[in-house]
Amino acid sequence: MEDLLGKLGNKFGVLAESDTTQLKVMAKNEDVAVGDLFIIPSRRGHARFYFFRATQYANVMNRTIDMGDVARNKLTMDDSYFADDLNDEKLIELKGMLLGYAQKEVNGKWSFHRPRRLPEHLTEVYLVTEENAVVVRELLASQLGSGIFVGYLLAGEKALSSVPVYMPPHALSHHIGVFGRTGGGKSNLLMVLIESMFRYNEKVELDGNGRKVSLLAIDPHDEFCTWPSGQRNGIEEIVSKYDFKSGSWNSLVAPFYYLTARDTISKEGQRRIRLSRADIGPQDLLSIMEFTDQQTAFANQIYSFHGERWINRLLSGDIGEHTGEGAAFLPGTISAVERRVSFLRRGQTQIFTSYDPEIDQEYESVLPDIICALESGRIITVDTTLMTELEQFLVTTVVARTLFMLRKALKSARSAETLEREICISLGFDPENGSTGMRAFAESMIEALNEGRLPYVRNGEVVRIEELPHVNVLIEEAPSVLNPERLRFGSIFRDISRQGRKFGIGLTVISQQVTAIDHGILSQLNTEITMALGNEAERKEAIKNASADLYGFEKELQVMGKGQAIMTASYRDVPLPVQAPLFDSLVERGCIR
Repeated sequence: MEDLLGKLGNKFGVLAESDTTQLKVMAKNEDVAVGDLFIIPSRRGHARFYFFRATQYANVMNRTIDMGDVARNKLTMDDSYFADDLNDEKLIELKGMLLGYAQKEVNGKWSFHRPRRLPEHLTEVYLVTEENAVVVRELLASQLGSGIFVGYLLAGEKALSSVPVYMPPHALSHHIGVFGRTGGGKSNLLMVLIESMFRYNEKVELDGNGRKVSLLAIDPHDEFCTWPSGQRNGIEEIVSKYDFKSGSWNSLVAPFYYLTARDTISKEGQRRIRLSRADIGPQDLLSIMEFTDQQTAFANQIYSFHGERWINRLLSGDIGEHTGEGAAFLPGTISAVERRVSFLRRGQTQIFTSYDPEIDQEYESVLPDIICALESGRIITVDTTLMTELEQFLVTTVVARTLFMLRKALKSARSAETLEREICISLGFDPENGSTGMRAFAESMIEALNEGRLPYVRNGEVVRIEELPHVNVLIEEAPSVLNPERLRFGSIFRDISRQGRKFGIGLTVISQQVTAIDHGILSQLNTEITMALGNEAERKEAIKNASADLYGFEKELQVMGKGQAIMTASYRDVPLPVQAPLFDSLVERGCIR
C-alpha cells in the first residue's frame, strides 16, 4: 500500500462525512468539476483504496460566516480589504457517490469490490489526475479489462490517456448497445472499435492462440471504408498496412473487407454484393415487414412446397394448385404476399438475383463467402447507400439467420461424418424426405467445408463453437427492425438475442433512442455504451436498462461531450466513464500497425 500512496501526490482534501449512499469531502479551493474521480486510502479492517466520484460541490468558508454579508461588503468596498483575510478561508465542499474499493488479494493482485464498506474517519482524499493515473490503472485493472479498445477513462472533463478501457472479446457475442443522439460521436466510436478489432485479430494471429473476432457492419452512410468525416481513410487505411501478397492479408483480410452495390470495384478486398432469391426464407421477410397470420401461413406453405424457388414462383404467378394438403388460401392473401415480395423483381433490385435452374438462372450469391469469412475472423462492412431500406435489412437478416442455423448444426453434429447432414437439415434441405429448402446454399457450404474454407472440421474432428471466432452483427438504425411492433411477427434477431451467445453470435444495436427498442432485446444486452441522449425519457430508459447501477450519472447523460460515454456491463462491478479518441488520432499515433 505504501508504494502506491507515494505515487498519489499531494492530498486534495479530507473525508468529512460518509454513509452508504453519499460521501462529503472538504477540499482546498482548487478547480474541480462534477464527475471528477478521487482516491481515498483507508486502513480500517484491511488496506483498501476507495474510489469516490463527485456529483455536486459548493463553495464554503472555513469559519461560519454569512456569505451574503461577505458578498455585499465585497461589492461596496475595496477588494484588497478582503484578499488576505479570506483566501485561506475559502474551501470546496464535495458530495458524491462511493463507486467501490480495491483490495489486495493473497495473489498480490488488486481486486475491485462494490461499496459495502466505508473508509475510516477523516481520511485523506486525492484527486485522480494524469500524474497519478498509474495508480488508477493498477487498482482498477480488473475493471479496465483487455481485448477490444474502447477509449480512455474519463475523470470529470479529463480523459486519462494512460488508462485505456477495453471490452473483452467475448462481449461481441453477448450483445452490445450503443446509444446516443445525433452528433454524439457514435460513428467515430464504431471506427475506433473496428480498428481495435483488426489489431486484436493481428495479435491472436501472431500469438498463435485465442479466438479471433468477426464483424458484419451494415453501413448506411458508406463512411467506415473511407471515413469522410476525418482526414484519414477508414478501413481502407487499416487494411493497407497488410501486404495482400503476404500471409497477413490472407489471414486477416481475404477474401474481402468491403461489400457494395456499386458497379465499379477497383481495390483488392472489395467486392460487389449479390445475394440470391434462393437465400431468402419466409422468416427473413417476417423479420423486416408485417404479415398477417394467414399471410405467414401461406408463405410458409409455399416455401415448404417449392423451397428455394418459392419467390420465383410467386413473382411469376406459377405457384401451382398444390401448396400442401388441406391448404386453402384466399386470393387476397396470395396477392398480399406477392406484393410484399415484389421489391425482389428484376429491375426492382440490384442486390438479389433470380434463381431457377429449370430456365438456366443459376445460383449467384456471395453469401457462402460471407459466412466463410465470418467463421474465419474477418471484419466486413457493407455499403448500403444504393440499397432500399428493405434490401438493407434483408441482407442483414439473411446473413444473421444462415450463420445462426449453421452454428446450431455444428453444435448438433456428433462427428465429422454427420456434420454434412446436420448442415443440410438445418437449412431445410432433406432430399430423403422430399424437402428442398436452401439446397443451392447448402451445397455451396458443403463444398466450402470439404475445401477447408468453412473451418468446422480440424484434424478429422468437429471443432467446438468455443474454438470459432466471436461473431457480431451490427444493426444500424436499429428501431426500424427491433421495435416491439415488428418483433411481434417473429424475428431472427429476437432468436439471436435470446440464444445467440451460446452459439457465439451477438448483436450490436445502434440507436439514437433507447425507448424505441423492444424491451426483450434491451434485457439481453450485456454491454451498454451510452453517450449523450436527447431527452429525459431516453435518459431514464438508459438508466433503467443498464447492466450496472447508474445512480449518480443521470446528469452526465445530458451534458457529455462528443465521444464521451458511460460504459456499463454485466461483467463489471462499476460503470466506467470513457472518452473515445478521434479515429484520426489513432492513425497519427501509429496505433494502426
